[in-house]
Amino acid sequence: MRSINVTLVLALIFAASAPAVAADVDYPLIGQSPVYTLVNLHPDEPRQRLYSVNYQQQGLIPLCTKVKLESLDKRKLTFRVLGKDREYEYVFHNSLREPIPKHLDRYFGKKCEPKLESLSEVDRKGVQAGSVLPGMTKRAVILALGYPPEHATPSLDSDVWTFWKNRFGKMQVHFTGNKVTEIKD
Repeated sequence: MRSINVTLVLALIFAASAPAVAADVDYPLIGQSPVYTLVNLHPDEPRQRLYSVNYQQQGLIPLCTKVKLESLDKRKLTFRVLGKDREYEYVFHNSLREPIPKHLDRYFGKKCEPKLESLSEVDRKGVQAGSVLPGMTKRAVILALGYPPEHATPSLDSDVWTFWKNRFGKMQVHFTGNKVTEIKD
């Protein structure tokens, strides 16, 4: 009986110290096809990597691109752009405040219906270019750039949204009401 207890205790200790595996994060869109990008994504193309803090890198995966989410754990999501056979890592930054599935729901979905034709001309131009322009609405900025990182912009009701261009450079988007009035690098 004593050896069974020791074995059980050792098994519990081993299980508690085991590294995280993919099963640690459950997300229903893993393996589904097609899945769509709900906003423009801005990857670091040479590294084929994106970050949950939404660095505004030079690459562009346009809104409504078909992708397949291949694997997920607490550190990263791996997905493939369909039709281009290009794989990316989406790395979760330690500043992520919301649960990973809720965060991913902002960026990926089973349907993509952006209704760009209902946007103003300046909104359409910014979204299609993947950049922010004076006069764009908050909704169009989200479609064009993605969401500002939560730790830099805790509320989308704010009149200033801060985006990271990279680990060291910031960009601030200033709004008056619902319209972009200034962009500061």
